[in-house]
Formats: sequence, structure tokens, C-alpha cells
Amino acid sequence: MRKIIPLIFLSFISFQANSQCTTTNATSCLCEDGSSNCLLLPDITASWKGVINGGYTEYPQIGAGTNYAGQGSDNGRLRVTGSTPNIGHGSFTVRGQDDFGNRTFLCGNDTVFNVPSTGQFTCPNGYQNPKQLITQRIYHKNGNAMSYEDHYAGSVTYHPSHGHNHVDDWAVMTLRIQTTDPNPLNWPIVGTGAKIGFCLMDYGQCGTPGSTYDGHCRDNNTVYLGGTTLNNADFPNWNLGGGNYNCSVVEQGISSGWTDVYSKYLDGMWINVPANTCNGDYYIVLEVDKNNIFLEENDDNNFTAVPVTLTQQLPSGSLALPVITSNNSNNLCDGQSITLTATAGSSFLWSNGETTQSITVSQPDSYTCEVTNYCGVSTSLPFIVNNIAPNVPTVIGDTVCISGSVVLNATSSGNITWYDSNNIYVGNGNTFTTPVLNASTTYFVQNTDSYLDSIHAEPYTNGIGGGGYVTTEQYEVFNSYTNFTLESVFLYSQSAGNVTIELQDQNAVVLATTTVAVPAGSSRATLNFNVPIDSNLRLVGKNITTSGLYRNNNSATYPYELTGILSIFGASAGASYYYYFYDWKILTSNSTCSSALVPVEAVVLSCAAIGENIPFKKSIKIAPNPNSGKFNIEFETNYSGTLKAEILNLLGQVVCSENIDHSIGSNTWQMDQSTLSKGVYLFNIFFEGKNYTSRMIID
Repeated sequence: MRKIIPLIFLSFISFQANSQCTTTNATSCLCEDGSSNCLLLPDITASWKGVINGGYTEYPQIGAGTNYAGQGSDNGRLRVTGSTPNIGHGSFTVRGQDDFGNRTFLCGNDTVFNVPSTGQFTCPNGYQNPKQLITQRIYHKNGNAMSYEDHYAGSVTYHPSHGHNHVDDWAVMTLRIQTTDPNPLNWPIVGTGAKIGFCLMDYGQCGTPGSTYDGHCRDNNTVYLGGTTLNNADFPNWNLGGGNYNCSVVEQGISSGWTDVYSKYLDGMWINVPANTCNGDYYIVLEVDKNNIFLEENDDNNFTAVPVTLTQQLPSGSLALPVITSNNSNNLCDGQSITLTATAGSSFLWSNGETTQSITVSQPDSYTCEVTNYCGVSTSLPFIVNNIAPNVPTVIGDTVCISGSVVLNATSSGNITWYDSNNIYVGNGNTFTTPVLNASTTYFVQNTDSYLDSIHAEPYTNGIGGGGYVTTEQYEVFNSYTNFTLESVFLYSQSAGNVTIELQDQNAVVLATTTVAVPAGSSRATLNFNVPIDSNLRLVGKNITTSGLYRNNNSATYPYELTGILSIFGASAGASYYYYFYDWKILTSNSTCSSALVPVEAVVLSCAAIGENIPFKKSIKIAPNPNSGKFNIEFETNYSGTLKAEILNLLGQVVCSENIDHSIGSNTWQMDQSTLSKGVYLFNIFFEGKNYTSRMIID
């Protein structure tokens, strides 16, 4: 609830002769707190009965076939039905347009307002994956008067195959193993589903005893077989919202006392079960509005957990090996850490003695994990964490007398950066010239080494949503933030054949190309494309001689990013599609490790005991001399800094004084003292704690 920022406030007031609770009349609407002035908030829950009432179907890892047109093979899928009742005092109303029919779009980092209600929208900045922002309309009762507030709340994506907008990231489904923790959201995750976008609608009433959706609506759906059933008559503001919400691009929602049902046969309504999963008892966990984007009466009841027994996976006790994955690469910098996660189980024993599914490690080592699950007790293959130790820079300080700039030096194998004593960046490179110093100062230098690293970019599989096999020329669009090698990609082909893969710039100029032979099923295609730093690059699939490559047409959630490396942010056919190329394997030298900070001293000496600087003294020249009061001072120094120049009369009185900034080498300083009286003067330079005096005549 705390994440919602009110951006728009609109209101209207209406009175009618008959007492009722509608979006235009608050006469008989009841507030949750019993007052007569309140926001009528919805309360969205997830129904366990909607899942168990024929609401899931399990498929084996191979041989499942394509059971629903355009959604690809069901191999390894657990299809799940989701039911999301609104048990709150208010309607759940989501709008794609304001009261004037205007839309708002997000184009990367730019927001575009007042877009007309119809027509194709193209981002003015060229961004190819615009998101349409939506508002949540919240009705406000004040006595008999009804008004409303609109708050920006998330986004929607238009799905061509459905012909309407889906609210992004509405539901998330996971398969989990139960532990002693009472909160299912903390149980180990076996498999995940897509971040599902729903079209929100009044699919069915909470009903009456024995009706179709009797039991979906409960005062507590978080506990399996728990909670008290709520029927229509149990809602004080039943039907607030009108009971007519559908998949309109203008307004969607769920009225109070209604539920929205998204069936298991629809695109994206499945959990991807990993291949090393064994038969046994698990739980389907369904979360709604996981990120608390929408304003509700209760944010803590947006989930349910339903038991499910898998029977079509590996036999129980087959000792399938668990797998360890990392949240980063397997290279570890000094002073940094990475998170390792093992295949789900009921208990875990890592080689370092830890006993949780995920561990954080900061030491290079070979890590294994013994996992207990329905496959038995098995130990993973080693996961090697390498240590990357950057070279410490070699430094040379410098010294100056009295005041001035000094030049500090550092050498090392990588990129050198300089910092002051407050750890503020002041420069980079092998040398650093300080500002003018009047006291000794410590600076710090650091070396950053780059190293080759293999990183994988999402989406890792085609399980992100529905899709099918096509042969048309299509592409993904991405930005690259550093030079890298696109080593390979993962493809799914309906039959054996060839495909040409091209790297193109935004003008379709081919930068790299290869034709690969692909077998039926999944395979990895080697590319070794050198990708430059650029924007709106394209990875294109063309000349497809197979009977089709798989592409997703639902639930693509752009952008897919690797920080500092790339951002895959759109597809040639639109925002809901993802084409052909999964699990990009990238070889980059953008991975870096930095050394400890090394101090470097800039020393300022008093120089009082040092004799005259003879080379400096010999370099001092006054020209012309005699002069009219306008003359140049010339001298040479071995470093930059500031010295003091004075003109004294013959009584030793200072008649003018200036500070002169000097640099390394020859210096010339112009002076204008033409207001001085004619006569003989002493010109003195105070440098390195010594006075250097010459005679000067003004005539």
C-alpha cells in the first residue's frame, strides 16, 4: 500500500431518491471502519478452491505434446487455474484512460502524457517497447456523496492474440516444498511460472451456497481448506463496481463480491517443472500483486498454497543430482560476495556447513550441496568459485616547498583512479596533478583489473509464456553498453533444418552473420558475434528452413538486462512477443575487480633551511628595465604552484604585492604599475621560503 503515489484527483457527487451503494451514490455504502467518510478499498485474495477444483494438470518432461494451439509443447509444465476474488468494501477498478480519453505511456525513462485514446502509439524517443501506464480508481464515501481518486499503479501490455490489455505482473505461480515454516512464501522454490498479466474482469459472483464459485471467496484464503466462505449476502457493499467489468481498454476490474478466473488452458498459466524433479508431494503457491502496486485493505492475504502430488516426473528415489546456480558469475572479487542456490529440497547441507537453500559466500572454493528431496539424498557436482585478485598499484609521491602543486605517479595493470582523503574521485590515469597545496596531503589510488567472464542473459527458456513455431523473419532489439562477444544462444526448433542469424544495427546493416544447422527440439547455436557499443541493435532470425522456431506471444516482460552490459528491450512484432533466441551466453571483459586503496603522499616542506635555488635565481628577468611601470617578469620553475611578487621602495616599504600562479617550465607574468612615481625600486620574489631581489627603474 505504501508504494502508491496519488497523482490525479477527480470527483463527482450524485444523489438519488432510493438508497443504494453504487459508484455514483454512497448512501448505503458501509466503511470498513464504521465511519461515514472513508476510501472504499478493494481486497484481492487468491483462492485455494479455484486451484483444487480441477484447476491444475501435470505433464511429463517429454511426450506431453502441444495441447493448446499456439502455446507450444507442454513438456515439463504444471498448468494451473488462478481465481482472484475481491473481498473488500470497494471495487477494484483499473483504468487505461483518464476521463478525457487520454492515455499515458512510458518510453524507457521518458513519460508521455495526453496520448489520444485510439491509434497506434510510437515513442517519440525511438524506444521500441512502450508500456501503457494505468491508474487505480478508488471510490470515496463522504456521507451520501461518492467521489473518486485516481492513482498511477503499474502498467498494461496489449496482447494481440487476446485482443485486449493485460495488467502486468498481476500473478506469480511457484511450485514449492513445504517446510516447518508456517509461511508458504518462505518455502524452497522448485519451479516458477511467468509473471502473468491478467485481463481483469467480473468473471463470476461469490455466489450462493452451491453456486459455481461458492467457496472461492473466503475471509482467509491463505490457509488451505481454511477460512469462512463468503457469499454475495456477506458483502456489505456487494456489487460495488457494477458487476460488469470486462477486458475493456478503458476500464477493467473486479467488483466487490466477485472473482476473476484465469483458467489453466490459457497462455502462460503454468509452472515450469525442472527436469531433475522427482514425484512427490508439493505445493502450488499463487501470489497476486506480489509487489503491492495496488492499494488494498490488506496486503498480507494475497497468496494461497495448495497441495499437489506430482506423478509424471522422475521416479521417487531416483537420486537425480541437485544443481547449484549463482546470482552472478563464478568469479569472486576480493571483499565481495555472491549467492549460491541449490535445487529445492526439505533439507540442505553445504560443504561449508550451512543448511539453507541459498548461501552467501565471500571466499573462493569448490562448493557442493547435499540436498534431501523426493529424489533421495544426493550431492551436487562442485560449483567452483574463482578468486580474482587485482594488482595493487605501485605509487610515487612528490614534494613541494612552501606551497604549490605536485605530480603523483602510479603504475599497475589496469585502470587507475585517484581519490582524496574523503574518498571522493579526483581523477584517473597514471599521473595526478594536485591543486595548489599549503600543507602535506594524503591521496589514495586504486587499480581496477578487467577479466573475461561468461554470463547468461534472460529469458533462459521459452517457458515465459504462451507461443508457437513460426518461420517468419523476426528479431530482438537491444542496447549494448560495452563491447562483448555473443558466444551462443538457445533455440527451440519444431524440426531439423537451418536458420540464418544476423547481428544488425538499427538501420538493418549486417554487422555479423552465420547460418547454423539445428536439430529438432532444443539446441545451442554458436555465434561468436563481436557486439559493439550501440543502441537499437538487432539479433535477427531469417531463412528458416525448419518447420518453425519457437517464439513467445504472451507475457514477455521487457527489459531483460545485464547491468552495464546489455538491455534486451523489445521485439520486431511488438511488446508481448519474444523471438527465437533464449539464454544468451555472453563473453565479456566488462567484469572488473578493484584493489584496495593505496595512500600516496603529497608533501609540503617549509624549505627554510634550504639554500638559494640557483637555477631559479638565474632565470629571473625583468623586461624592459628601465620601464614605464609596465613590464614582464620571466622565470622558470620545476613544478607548478604559487609564488609572491613584491615591489618595494628604497626605504624597504612594500608598494605593491601580488600572488603569481606558476606552472612547470618557463613562466611570463605581465605587471602594470604605471601609477608609481619615477625612481629606483626593489623587485622581490618570495619562493621556497627565500627572497630573490632585483633592482628596477621606472622612468
